[in-house]
Amino acid sequence: MAYVAGNGVGEVFKHEIVKPESLNLPVHWIMHEAREQQHAVPRHWHEEVELSLTVDGHIDQFMIDGRQYDTHTGDVLVINSGSVHAVPMQKLGTEAFTLFFNNDFLHMALPNVSEMVFAIHPNTISAVESTELVDYLYAMHHTLRHDPTNYLRITRLSYDILDELVMHFSNRDFGVNPHLIKAVDEKLYKILWYIKAHVHSGLTVSAIAEHFDVSTSYLSRYFKMKLQMTPLAYLQAIRLNKAYQYLMNTNKSISWISDMTGFGDVKSFERLFKTTYNMTPKSYRQKFRK
Repeated sequence: MAYVAGNGVGEVFKHEIVKPESLNLPVHWIMHEAREQQHAVPRHWHEEVELSLTVDGHIDQFMIDGRQYDTHTGDVLVINSGSVHAVPMQKLGTEAFTLFFNNDFLHMALPNVSEMVFAIHPNTISAVESTELVDYLYAMHHTLRHDPTNYLRITRLSYDILDELVMHFSNRDFGVNPHLIKAVDEKLYKILWYIKAHVHSGLTVSAIAEHFDVSTSYLSRYFKMKLQMTPLAYLQAIRLNKAYQYLMNTNKSISWISDMTGFGDVKSFERLFKTTYNMTPKSYRQKFRK
């Protein structure tokens, strides 16, 4: 695998979110399938540490903190807490697996985790030492696909994966991740957290600027510098991504989805959705939802 500088983001392959909260598991996950062309995951961030395994095939233009990574079968990418990332559309046949460590588990197992920076691409650090990490991730993938209620095995594998990361791929020599947002860029952290908390409402760029006592032009320049996109584009991307999840994973009406994601009216939602996916939300749901 190799990475190059870049900012291009396309559309992402289909994904299924599985989160058996009733089991109180230390992880949650996404099984990525590539049978149909699906939505684009916009640049976004979250507090959980995320691992992406290319199970079979290859992933092109996986963006992490402004860098583009291209992976092949068996490659692992680690998205540190707060890193801004996105995944483009992949060719049919590519299978991938994303694992998230729940924050409560992570802070219990590693009280100083907020001070750690994990290598983004362990395979390039050490092909030998990354073998065990890859094997554990494949074992986790198999378990979650075929026996997702096996609490003991999932928990044991979670510790095994975390132990491999800490032992071999956590080091200050990897540098300070500029998107460990709260510690390094508190302003960006506060803005993105504010958007996350209010995106379901009719939040506007002007309202964001007013809340942080800056001009809209300053906010636009700041976003372009930090995220390579405008505040409006970020708002729309976050809303559309949330709307897509409601559309494909619930039976909620189009008007309900529009209201819950802060679009304001159905026409605005349908217009942006059609611009992005070349069909209306209703048609898209009918065509692609199983």
